[in-house]
Amino acid sequence: MMAFREEAAGMSKDTAGKNTFLNAEKNINAGIGKIGFIGAGKVGTALGLYFIKKGLNVEGYASKNSESAKNAANITGTKAFLSLQELVDECRVIFITVPDGQIGNVWKEISVLDLKGKIICHTSGAETSKIFTGIENKNAFGLSLHPMFAFADKNGKAEGLENACFTVESLAAEFFAVESFSAESVAVESKNTIEEFIKEFFSVIGNRYFVIKSEDKPIYHLANVLASNLVLALLSISCEFMAGIGISENDGLKALMPLIENNINNIKNNGFINSLTGPVERNDLKTVLRHSDVIPDKYKEIYRDLSMRLLELSQKKHPERDYSELNRLLGQ
Repeated sequence: MMAFREEAAGMSKDTAGKNTFLNAEKNINAGIGKIGFIGAGKVGTALGLYFIKKGLNVEGYASKNSESAKNAANITGTKAFLSLQELVDECRVIFITVPDGQIGNVWKEISVLDLKGKIICHTSGAETSKIFTGIENKNAFGLSLHPMFAFADKNGKAEGLENACFTVESLAAEFFAVESFSAESVAVESKNTIEEFIKEFFSVIGNRYFVIKSEDKPIYHLANVLASNLVLALLSISCEFMAGIGISENDGLKALMPLIENNINNIKNNGFINSLTGPVERNDLKTVLRHSDVIPDKYKEIYRDLSMRLLELSQKKHPERDYSELNRLLGQ
């Protein structure tokens, strides 16, 4: 199992955040260098604010939409670059924070520029660093650095980002070797440069992180989507059912929120199995049958599949119980 990496300069978890900021002041120009963002939306603006708060040297933003770049620059107190050339010339570290479908196009645009010694990062949870084709021939260094966080505020506010974990891809977990596009294409210099950058970067911002292989990115992203976007979908279905009995979506969500938050807190503090409640865990066939009678056809498969997962967990919690009838019912 891959463990989180803590890079808070040897500090305890309780004091890392406070002391990291002080440490960052000493390290602004030590090895990380100036940071520039290509893409001035929610992710880029929030990360820029966060990096500045941690003491990193964020120079500014470039965007196809000049107004977006100016807006992000105003929010962060940085500059709006007039061109990609200007940003690349001034910055050592370049974060590409555009939608996934545009990363390749941005790379094509900047790959014709002088990138020697530059560190190119994108923040996609789905794309790998392999999208930076030919980067080794530019004497530059590429990786994906994905924050496991939902960015929703268009003004760059991201409360709680300090608690988020980041995922680094293109590094081997054991020894920070580059997860290379071809093993021979990545020199020792590249491995050392990225290793030094990652260690110093996370020692400054203080966030936890772990590294994954390129081939593991799809399953990693799937895990994030299940825990984030698809949970949103499930909650919207719950509110739809509430609306069906005369409770508005807004009132329904407010009513459900304590249940949601308490459930999440229970999982956080006690784990999945010890947080189990409800009709499946109780082996309550009567209630499950009632649900089956009223649930719309389009949601029956979702209900059945998720209940089967709950059944698996319930059997682990209560190995002495006979869940065979419930298993048969859900399997129909």
